[in-house]
Amino acid sequence: MTDLLPRSGGGDERRRKENTRSRLLQASVPVFAEKGLEGATIDDLVRAAGFTRGAFYSNFSTKEELFGAAFSLATDEIIRIMTERMDYWRGFHGRIVSAHAAGSAEDTLMMLEVFEAVRPYGRQWFLLHSEAVSTSLRSPQARELVTEQRARLRTVIAGALRESLEAAEAAAGTRLELAISLEDLAQLVMSIFVDLMVREQLEGIEVRDLATVTLLRTIRAFMLPLGP
Repeated sequence: MTDLLPRSGGGDERRRKENTRSRLLQASVPVFAEKGLEGATIDDLVRAAGFTRGAFYSNFSTKEELFGAAFSLATDEIIRIMTERMDYWRGFHGRIVSAHAAGSAEDTLMMLEVFEAVRPYGRQWFLLHSEAVSTSLRSPQARELVTEQRARLRTVIAGALRESLEAAEAAAGTRLELAISLEDLAQLVMSIFVDLMVREQLEGIEVRDLATVTLLRTIRAFMLPLGP
């Protein structure tokens, strides 16, 4: 994961505490991804960060609190990568290349680049997401965590889809409408991504090209010319 705070020690207590919390948080992501919330112990978490149990309890009350922060951090990273890639294409083309425009080769390249950029972190996010979903289904108190992170990611995807719809209308010279709501389409795109991560991990297949084609065709399928 990309560091969100410097790892070097600061000159005051507040800075040192921020750095300690950041290191614990960053180190916890792969631990939770590999061992799960129940399987990961506090000793596992502090050992991965190079600290003692005292450092843990001075920053987090429970293991569940750290897991929630780790899942949020993993979502931050996915959103950051997606936003950077979309900003690049927006700067290069003046817009996000439309999933319905004539330049389908550019559409494919953009989707491929976004998927490839997210992919190294996709497995960790997927494992944390799966853990959070399983926990929330068993414990109503944990549902806020998973719904919040899913909503954050869905909002980013919906924004990109809205921009793509507007670009598609400009390219086609006609109004378009979505067969389902923008939020539902964003959720569908998320679900496809999650399912592809499952197939890649369970079946050991290469999903890069499949992801690009499936995602683009799904988005196109729900963008329809506006009727009379």
